[in-house]
Amino acid sequence: MGKNGYHAVLALSCVVAMRKFNYRIFSLFLIIVFSWGLAWPINKIGLQYMSALWYTAARLVSGSIVMMLLIILLKKFVWPERRDIPLILVIGWLQIGIYILLTNVGLAYLPAGRSSLLAYTTPLWVMPIATLFFQEKSGVLKWLGFVISIAGLIILMNPWELNWSDHNVMIGSGALLLASFAWAISMFGVRHMRWTKSALQLIPWQLIAGAVPVILFAWFKEPSPTIVWNEPLLISLVYTGILVTGISYWLGVVVNQALPPLLLSLGFLIVPVISLTTSAIFLHEKINLPTLIAASLILLGLALVVSEK
Repeated sequence: MGKNGYHAVLALSCVVAMRKFNYRIFSLFLIIVFSWGLAWPINKIGLQYMSALWYTAARLVSGSIVMMLLIILLKKFVWPERRDIPLILVIGWLQIGIYILLTNVGLAYLPAGRSSLLAYTTPLWVMPIATLFFQEKSGVLKWLGFVISIAGLIILMNPWELNWSDHNVMIGSGALLLASFAWAISMFGVRHMRWTKSALQLIPWQLIAGAVPVILFAWFKEPSPTIVWNEPLLISLVYTGILVTGISYWLGVVVNQALPPLLLSLGFLIVPVISLTTSAIFLHEKINLPTLIAASLILLGLALVVSEK
């Protein structure tokens, strides 16, 4: 995507989005989408030197340690109570452990840009769930924005060019679609379950809840992992473990509490746009005309969804 064109459409979307976002939430949202967008190519580099299972475990362990130290330093440490357990498990298992593991599995088989697109098909699940189970009403503009965004996402996925006879493609694509479904369910948990403590106080426990089953599964599945320790792997783990898995996940929960799941899931469609751009720069993945058209449709759809009062 051309630099000027990309910044123009992003700026337009941001201006429209401010009608709904307050400045604090909008700032947190930008931090999240840019950190997650960059995470896909950086994650892909790390997976060249470490299996998806152990890479996920390392991300979760480092994120857990950093966030636990942070709440201790900020004097926000609290022990979870029984009433906090459902929320800890829903986010820890679905949004953190299962989601990160499945996206890493998919990323091991597919290009970074394509992987991010499949993982962010969350709106496909959110719209029917919101309508059928939570009676959330949507006007004409929101539905139009939803359809336009999904059309852009389908163009970005470009399923007619995927080699569906390739076993690796099927495994990677299936894992990423399951990851998006797990994320969708967790978003409603964040939105509708009762919070008795702040997102910052609970995020270390949620990371630990996600980390424990992943570590046990990795230990059972790959008791003797092959790891090539080098500078690219360490940089990848520091970035994805501390910034993305720790800090950005906490910020993501904060934003999730403030915004409706449908709006948030569509807003996160900016992440694969960033991922495609950065993957083209750093990993030399191709960006063609359909990609440019799709990115424009996604941002237009997001603007329509946000603009509806």
